[in-house]
Amino acid sequence: MNNKNAFFLLFLVVFGCGSKNQDSGLTSLSVDLTQEKTEVHFSQLIKPDVSIIPLDNFDGSEAPIFFNDIHKFRHYKDEFYILDFIYGRRVFVFDKNGKFQRFIGHSGEGPGGLIQAMDFDIFNDQVKILDYRRVLNFDINGDYQSMDKIDGFVGEKFIKYNEGYAFLGAGRDADNLVLATNEFQKVSSFFPYHTRALNVLLVNPMYYSPNGDAIYRRQLNDTLFKINDFQRPVPYLYIDFQQKKSNINELLSGSEPEQAISNARSQYCNIFDIYETKDYKYLAFFVEGEAWAYIYSTKSSKSIVYRRSNLTDEITFDPKAVPVGVIWDKFVFKANPHIVLAGIESYQSTSPHFSKLKSLSGDLDKEGNPVLFLVEFDF
Repeated sequence: MNNKNAFFLLFLVVFGCGSKNQDSGLTSLSVDLTQEKTEVHFSQLIKPDVSIIPLDNFDGSEAPIFFNDIHKFRHYKDEFYILDFIYGRRVFVFDKNGKFQRFIGHSGEGPGGLIQAMDFDIFNDQVKILDYRRVLNFDINGDYQSMDKIDGFVGEKFIKYNEGYAFLGAGRDADNLVLATNEFQKVSSFFPYHTRALNVLLVNPMYYSPNGDAIYRRQLNDTLFKINDFQRPVPYLYIDFQQKKSNINELLSGSEPEQAISNARSQYCNIFDIYETKDYKYLAFFVEGEAWAYIYSTKSSKSIVYRRSNLTDEITFDPKAVPVGVIWDKFVFKANPHIVLAGIESYQSTSPHFSKLKSLSGDLDKEGNPVLFLVEFDF
């Protein structure tokens, strides 16, 4: 094992079990499940002005443009860029009102053809789509420009940072984090493979912080890292799950580490996703198979933790609505239109928000694309 990987194994031992270095200055979140709120109303956590954006189901020629999920969301110059890498297989672009604008890339052969679009990002008016062992480059209008091959490693996700690119490594025995130049040449890698169960593909494993830093996280690791250069990433945020924190060192050192990691994913707190604005952090996680949420205000230092099953959602009406991105101070929640419509029909009260949502119900297709809700927390 090289020195860089040895450092991170040591770091998992120190931080993976929930101990915090008080002298490090590392920002931390303390998630205490004993402080669970059992009755939570979404409307009481946010500002009343909520933007509701149904996404078009047809293009200008009335051809269907359905997709099933949002695996990547980016807001760029008043447009929404969306990828469903299972069913969509290319990037969909909508304006700020949800009107379909264009596709970027297409399935199949030829210039701009994608084998399996796995991720994308936007830099300097250029859309880069990660395909199998290559990156396809398009201008902001969707016109194909060029292709860059990736040799020496396989990446499943990627993010741009100051000096190059960070990739989520794929394949057995591959390090989980690979750092490469702007020409996609591997320079360094970190976080050894260890077991298959430790390397499941996460939702949003790399994202941009409110300050624009590239942030990386890994399965069952309670520390997130900031990527500055080709050297070892810097600890960025430590999440202390207290009663339900896992000890990765113990799990990996046992006689059956693969089974131990698999069991830990249900026994201990397991982060599903995390998003943050400059004032709030939203953490979605699972404990013993049940979905929870933790929201922290950096303004007031207040927090709330609750089971998702105890949330009364009179905003989206979808109990499974989750954030898929942020736009400035607002979190972008994705909701299923079928469940939204059912909620509208059964709702027994009224509010300005409900009236606005009900007026848009005619634009919703229960089998159609997701509905976006842009909300700003306020507590």
